[in-house]
Amino acid sequence: MSEKQETVALVEIGGSHDECLLTQMHALKEAGCRLLLVCTQELRARNPHFEEWIDNYCIVNFAGSKRRERQEMRRVLRWMKTEGVNRAVLNTAQGGVIRKLCVMALFSPIEFIGILHTTRKLQGSFTQKIIHRKIKKYFFLSEYLLSTVQAPKGGKLEYFYPIVFQEQLPKRAHEGLKIAIIGGVERRRKDIDGFCTWLEQLDDRIQFTFLGYSNPKHPDVVFLKEKLKALGKNEQVQLFDHFVDHPTFNEHLAVSDWILPLVHPETPSADQYFRNQISGAMTVAFAYRIPLLIHKAYAHIGEMQAAACYYSMENFADVVKSSDPNLPQSRMKTVAPCDPQAQKARFAHFVLKV
Repeated sequence: MSEKQETVALVEIGGSHDECLLTQMHALKEAGCRLLLVCTQELRARNPHFEEWIDNYCIVNFAGSKRRERQEMRRVLRWMKTEGVNRAVLNTAQGGVIRKLCVMALFSPIEFIGILHTTRKLQGSFTQKIIHRKIKKYFFLSEYLLSTVQAPKGGKLEYFYPIVFQEQLPKRAHEGLKIAIIGGVERRRKDIDGFCTWLEQLDDRIQFTFLGYSNPKHPDVVFLKEKLKALGKNEQVQLFDHFVDHPTFNEHLAVSDWILPLVHPETPSADQYFRNQISGAMTVAFAYRIPLLIHKAYAHIGEMQAAACYYSMENFADVVKSSDPNLPQSRMKTVAPCDPQAQKARFAHFVLKV
């Protein structure tokens, strides 16, 4: 007699971290699960490729009061019970709304598994302590981050890399050197001042693309545009003043030689990235097997070493001009963080078997 099919609900009620969901869908579908998704209408609309993986949706809407949040979470819990959900994976297992859901589900037989995007949530967060009463299994998105924390009492920790993206385009030949900077222009997250200094040392054959939305009215974007104009570098740096869809994202990565996180020790968010959470640029690099240009301050992070070429602020221009991206790219073919089958198996095992 065959085992009963598991029904698993993926939950992303915050409308973000879409990039982590497709790996989960592939992993659980390949494991034979029936798959549901709890999300906002906006998230569903911008990810039409999810449709082939999801058997049913529950769309949430939190417009209004705190009371509305409680009502929506009660509705979600009732819906999961009606759908026969065995396990729920919370794609962003933090925050006040998730706390409400976990308290309501405390005595529900549905097992909750959470994904944490920062180690800070296990470092004294009162809200997380309440959430942990329901969630006993957590993922981090990095082996390195996992090594820096201890599991809460009675809990288990695992990691996986969400490296399954939509179908990727084959690499295309191109002139010059193309460097992708994942995300838009934001000085809190990226060293824009240092970047401008480098541009003065690099000729126009080295092209940069900020592969994310850069709000043209934001002061950081205005600053960079004014700087580019003053340097005569407008043609060397490409920005997007709109959401970058998946086809556009893929097209640019198909001609990218390097991915540059542009996170440095002096960046305002430096304590956040690589110490408490991993830059999304690393995940994209692993998924597309595009090597990383990384500041040498982060050379101790083992999982990036096969994929990385390291620089200092002083020698960035020399490193870019002299380094061959084919060398780290060849190494990436042999390491587990870049192997989607290994990551799917790791994820499914922890969700379904542990």
